[in-house]
Amino acid sequence: MVIEMFFYVAGGFLLLLVGLWAYSVWTSRRIERRYPPVGDFVEVAGVRLHYQRRGALRDGVAPVVLIHGASGNLRDMMNALGDRLGRETSVIAFDRPGHGWSERGWSGRGADMASPAAQARLIRQAVRDLGIERPVILGHSWGGAVAAAYAIEFGDEISGIVPLSGALYPWPGGNAWYHDVIAMPVIGSLFLRILMTPAAQLLAPAGVMATFRPNDAPAGYAEAIGLPMIFRAGEFGANSEDVRNLKENLAAQSERYDEILAPVIVVTGNADFTVSPKIHSYAFHNAVTGSELVKLKGVGHMPHYERCEVVADAVLRLARGQAPRPGEVTVWPDDSVEIREAAD
Repeated sequence: MVIEMFFYVAGGFLLLLVGLWAYSVWTSRRIERRYPPVGDFVEVAGVRLHYQRRGALRDGVAPVVLIHGASGNLRDMMNALGDRLGRETSVIAFDRPGHGWSERGWSGRGADMASPAAQARLIRQAVRDLGIERPVILGHSWGGAVAAAYAIEFGDEISGIVPLSGALYPWPGGNAWYHDVIAMPVIGSLFLRILMTPAAQLLAPAGVMATFRPNDAPAGYAEAIGLPMIFRAGEFGANSEDVRNLKENLAAQSERYDEILAPVIVVTGNADFTVSPKIHSYAFHNAVTGSELVKLKGVGHMPHYERCEVVADAVLRLARGQAPRPGEVTVWPDDSVEIREAAD
């Protein structure tokens, strides 16, 4: 009887796992049909990157490159900023390696591709291959680390960078527990392919609320940016690898911020509960000579939605060749502005 009960339980558990795996595969395919590529592809070093363009170049205005953050894709950036910036210049947004419709480049390069510097090099080559000259690089959240790496290595090729709520320095504490589970041999792969798709679907609404707080997410935000794409095992794994390795990568990268000579305007909400403004944006501003810090009072982690015009202004000033205003600019909820110039 005990043996029979064991086989009944084991068989039921196996059927459950197979059912969850089948559901994950079916869900991933359904998501890909629902959110097909919205742009074109460029191949760099054997990796296909997905990108989308809007707008057109104008005399005296540099093009703009948008780089999204963790758990996102290019739709997030284009949905908020594409039309606004596209009225003034050419705008191109990339899916970072392993996100959206861009390939990761797994062939022995998975861990290396989790480095902001590696992603910056890949995107930089794509920018060159597409004939984009002296762009302004805007990077949001995790993408802020890519923008900073771009400025360190290729600062003479760009018109400036705008780290937007950027993740730029190591932070106290660790990452969510499931990132460590996903990194485990065998167990991580099973966890990723069997449990993460249904779990991520259940947790996504709360995640969106947390990302925007204390502000409200726009109606239809998840659908507009194709958020369900992150539910796919491959993309979730790439995102997990990015997040898990970021702290260590930033420990090394942040030592070089004083090398940045390109124009820099840092934009952040002072009420960002996802990426601490004090640890990241404020410290980065202090490390980069001549940079401008724009503080948005009462704004959380998504200024490109809550304060689109302010973000666009920062980008377009650099695109037009205007120098940053060394010091701090505070924008209040009533749109009043307080400027504190840097001391000589």
